[in-house]
Amino acid sequence: MKLRLFWAIGGCLAVLAAWAAASAGQGGAPPEVLLKVKPAVVIIVTEVSGEVRLTCPNRPPQRVRPSSSQSHGTGYVVSPDGYILTNGHVVEPYFEKNDREVRETFIEQAIAETCLEPGLSDERKKAAVRQLYPRVAPTAAVDLKKTLAVVLPNREKYVGEVKAYSPALSERPGKRVSSKGGEVTESGKDVAVVKIDARNLPTIPLGDSDRVQVGQAIRIVGFPGVVMYHDLLDKRSAVEATVTSGSVSSLKRDARGAPVIQTDAAASWGNSGGPAINDQGEVVGMLTFISLTSDETQAIQGFNFLVPVNIAREFAVAASVPLDKKSPFTAVWYEAVERYTRGDWAGAQSRLDAANRLFPNFPDVQRLQADVQIRLLQSSPWPSPLMLSGVAVAALAVAGGTWLMLRRRGRHAAPGPMAPAIAIATRAAEEPATSSPPAIAVPAPLRVPAADMARALAQRADLVVVDVRTPSSYASSIVQASGALRANPEEIVQVCAALAHSQGIVLYCDSPGEETSARAAQLLMERGYTRVAVLAGGFRAWEAAALPLERTPHGKGQPLPTSQVALPIPEPESAPTLKAEVAVDLPVGVKGTGPYFNARAKTLRMTGLFLATQEPLEVGQKLRLTIFLKGEPLELMGSVTSVRPDGAGDHPRGAEVAFDRLSDEAAIMLEGFILAHLGGGSSA
Repeated sequence: MKLRLFWAIGGCLAVLAAWAAASAGQGGAPPEVLLKVKPAVVIIVTEVSGEVRLTCPNRPPQRVRPSSSQSHGTGYVVSPDGYILTNGHVVEPYFEKNDREVRETFIEQAIAETCLEPGLSDERKKAAVRQLYPRVAPTAAVDLKKTLAVVLPNREKYVGEVKAYSPALSERPGKRVSSKGGEVTESGKDVAVVKIDARNLPTIPLGDSDRVQVGQAIRIVGFPGVVMYHDLLDKRSAVEATVTSGSVSSLKRDARGAPVIQTDAAASWGNSGGPAINDQGEVVGMLTFISLTSDETQAIQGFNFLVPVNIAREFAVAASVPLDKKSPFTAVWYEAVERYTRGDWAGAQSRLDAANRLFPNFPDVQRLQADVQIRLLQSSPWPSPLMLSGVAVAALAVAGGTWLMLRRRGRHAAPGPMAPAIAIATRAAEEPATSSPPAIAVPAPLRVPAADMARALAQRADLVVVDVRTPSSYASSIVQASGALRANPEEIVQVCAALAHSQGIVLYCDSPGEETSARAAQLLMERGYTRVAVLAGGFRAWEAAALPLERTPHGKGQPLPTSQVALPIPEPESAPTLKAEVAVDLPVGVKGTGPYFNARAKTLRMTGLFLATQEPLEVGQKLRLTIFLKGEPLELMGSVTSVRPDGAGDHPRGAEVAFDRLSDEAAIMLEGFILAHLGGGSSA
């Protein structure tokens, strides 16, 4: 009975230990799906302005510029070269040719501004405008100007062009008539395709709305006006999309008989055209209309409606939108988010840097970059105490149960060859151990580049920087890192004794290979300090990155250096030895003097490549290249050496590009890729 009870307790403790270990691994990262899709959701802005020429009774002709009419909605990118889906009614003010209502409104505003005496009440002003309108409007002229703009989450603004348009839904099928007697308009699908001149944009995959079920969870991503124009919010955060959560309430049909999805996810003006996302990060619908109070002044939440994505897809395919085109940014960004979510900080860092180079300044990318830098700098190389305690409890429970079982068997077993062995094992377990446990190897300290150090210092003011240059080197210098502690390498433990073992500490020296910093970091980590890093490149890297300096105590009264020179770049001992050229067909993201664009590498060698592209390039032009080698981005700089303006025969249009000096890492990646192609029988 005692044995069974002990095993039961041990099993409970083991379960608790496993729960503790799982809990210790949980992070506070935003949901992976929403992180992936947010960069592809954009703001669509329409503006109609105009100049009115009119003649008021008993007054000379005048020109008036009434207040412009501006509205916004939401859209989402479905192709990396700038195709965006949204609602028809979002772009209607820009696209519709029936301008009668707009012109009438502008004339009314112009009459109120120029033909009436000041000081009238609103009611008298409206009555006077109604009386004057029939006399002034026939001779008035209105020059309209319409604009359509798309604002990306990185605040870049592009001119939009409507490639396909279906008008908004109406209350009844068939024709609808303007409230002021304008031309009739057909009720439609409320879908539009907008095109901007951009490359490498983030995209969202389209799902299958036929599989949507009542009760299924969805999230609407967009830019509700109540948030964008909130008085208490910073206007700079307007480009951050809002996410509302809900579920599918019902599957209905609209007045035309077409399917429509009802949801209780909150939405408001400005959300129109925004994607509704399922748990897999796919678009299953697009917000089309909401429910309003009888006076149409307030939204009734919980009763909103979506255009099924299958309808939007059919419309896009008919408009020749390349929905199957892959986005280099999205591929790298998705992998970055996945690595971030599972705690692979180093892997996430390289992918985030690649994503930021493909299309810079997305808030979510920058936010993750900053967080990864801090996690790399301050992450502990050891398991958490909670996890260690859980594992220890589980091990004790299993060991204790085994010990009791062996004791019980030892008392009841018949004498035999195994009995002495069991007795010896039992006595050994009862005797205290006299030898110390084997030492656990301390991992190598993290090495932080100066650029990452600058970002980390901007994010965290509690990092401790320690100068561990040798005494002779420190004495010969009159400057040190601003705010740095000073410690001789052998005294590092004593200097840091007052710091918590979880404190973030960065060490720098000026020894080759940061040998002195690494040795000092090792001493700290052996004493239990868990967040220790070494500045890659040492003190010279700190100076080259223009990080803040201050005088050393013995350098008081001497002027600080007036300029800081970047670290010298050693010339390669020899040119790349691999002379082979291989035929390839690799996607390449290119950044020249204009926006990023996509191209293809057709030949590749250690010194350069042939870039197939329709974009105009010039000899001598500098390019930043992102070459995707089996999905792994390789970032290089190069210069155009020759241009092939017109393809001849099988040769595409493009340019020869010579690489700048390759880093060791880039040379290894490139050489390995070329050798793999040669080994596989590719042409050289």
